[in-house]
Parts: sequence; C-alpha cells; structure tokens
Amino acid sequence: MTILTRDTGIRIRTGRSVDPAIIGPSVVLLTMLATYAALSPHFLTFSNFSNVLVQAAPLVILATGQTFVVLIGGLDLSQGSIVSLVSVVTAAVMMNHGIEVAILAGLGSGTCVGVLNGFLVGRLGLQPFIVTLGMLYMVAGVALVLSEGSAIFGLPQPDVETFFWFGGGKIGFLPVPLIIAVLVVLGARHVLGSRVLGRHTYAVGSNASVAALSGVDVRRTRMWVFLISALLASLAGFLLSGRVISGQPLLGAGDLLLQSIGAVIIGGTSIFGGRGGVLRTVLGVLVIAFMVNGLNLLAISTFTQQVIIGAIIVFSAWLNTLGKTRA
Repeated sequence: MTILTRDTGIRIRTGRSVDPAIIGPSVVLLTMLATYAALSPHFLTFSNFSNVLVQAAPLVILATGQTFVVLIGGLDLSQGSIVSLVSVVTAAVMMNHGIEVAILAGLGSGTCVGVLNGFLVGRLGLQPFIVTLGMLYMVAGVALVLSEGSAIFGLPQPDVETFFWFGGGKIGFLPVPLIIAVLVVLGARHVLGSRVLGRHTYAVGSNASVAALSGVDVRRTRMWVFLISALLASLAGFLLSGRVISGQPLLGAGDLLLQSIGAVIIGGTSIFGGRGGVLRTVLGVLVIAFMVNGLNLLAISTFTQQVIIGAIIVFSAWLNTLGKTRA
C-alpha cells in the first residue's frame, strides 16, 4: 500500500499489503526446501530446522540493521568488525568486572562505532561506503590489539553460564537467540512502518534532496540509521560470543558481513534505497541459511556454495535494477 506521508508529503510504500518483491525469493526458498527434503532424509527434521534457525538468528539481527542503511541508499561495511570488537570487549571486561558490566561495555563499544559512522556520514557528509570501509579496518585492528591477536578463554563462573544462555540457551523449548531475533524484527518493522524515523528513512532513500525540501532532517536520519545498524551488529556479536563462550577477535571476519548484505539484496530491498523492509530481509536470510544447510547435508563443498550464493546475489541485484528502471 502506498501512502502520502503527513509530515513530508512524500509517497512511500508501507509494506502492509502483499509485497510482490517477495515472490521470487519465496519460490526459491520453497523449491530448495522441496529439493533438499527429497535428497536428504535428515533435512525435514525438527532438530535440523531448529539448528538452522538458531544459527541464523544473529544474521537476522545483523541484516536487519543493514536493511536500515540500504534503505537510505548506503552500505555499512563495519558490521563484521563491530561483531569482533564486541566479542573481545565483552570477554575482556567479564574477566574482571562480571557479566553486567561486560554487557554494557560490549554493546557500548559497538554502538560508539555507529555514533562515529553517523557523525561522519550525517554531519560531515562523507560517503557511507568510504567511511564504513575505513571503520572496517580500524575497528578490526582495535579488536586485534585489545586481544593481542588471541581468543579470550577461561571466563569466570557463573558469568560464563549466563553468557552462554544468551547465545545458546532456551526459554521452554524456544531458543533464546531466536526469541531475540523475532523481537528485533518486530521492533524494526514497527519503526519502519509506523514511526517518524521509518518514514524519513524511506524518504531519504527515495530522494534525499526532495526529502530535505519537504522538511526531513536528512543528516539526523542518517545518523540514527547508522546508530541502529551498529547497535544491532553489537547485539549480534554478543549473541555469537555467548554461543562460543569466548572473546574472538576474528568472529566477524569472513562471510558474516557479506551474508548480511546478501540477505538484504536477496530479500528484494532495493540497493538504490527507498524500497524494501525487514520482512524481505528475513526471507533473504532464510534463503541463505537453508541453502547452506542443505548443501552441507549433501556434502557439497564450501567453494561450490560460495559460487551459488554469489550467483543468487547477482541475480537479485539484477532484479533490483530492473525494478528501478521500471519505476
């Protein structure tokens, strides 16, 4: 459904009606599920689906933050390094000050990166790609310096049990990381669909100049978007660290950042900004998560998996471009 925003006069998509952009990823996901179920007897089991969803929960949180940035037409390349920084800071502080202070320090350190990103992009007007690329290296370096390049093990009891509960515990039969991911998605959808910040995010992504002329504080919106991205990356880093109950300076390295961006693109959020949402992103995460899981069950090499995921991302970007051209 398209509405005319009361405070900006800009038409945006609220995402409350059936979204045609999810048809393609949905077909891909359902086809994969049917194919893997036919090829592997271990795929359609409760334990397998539960493991996939638990493992995908931090990526859902990370990609939700990335969605905000993509909606304004940018990218946050610092997310992976924030995950590593939060892991190291949380574990290091926990060694001497306990879990409560460690949580505040870990999440606070990652959030500070978002504040700096937002200031450089929003207030100084620097390009998001350049700023977050620089932060990728800087923050990753800080994580390595703080940990001296080694993992931080031997966390004290009973803090380590509480730490693991966030990353691998359960409430009843529901995994804690999955509950947190669902709450994050619902909160993000509420912000994007019903709050002023959400409307301004879509407006800036659609046309920043028009948004500014319509009364939107473009700089402030960009600052908030990068703050949200960093905060959610910090939360994802905390959950991942809890799962491995240690501080890992390379926890956010590798495919995590690329999967975060890939999930947003595969889900159908426009790389040009202004169109998309978190439910699309969740669908993109599920495509990646179940694809990797099914290929692992079929003993397909990780090299082949990278080729397949890359091809799907390129195809999704092409569809995004076609949609932009039609618009």
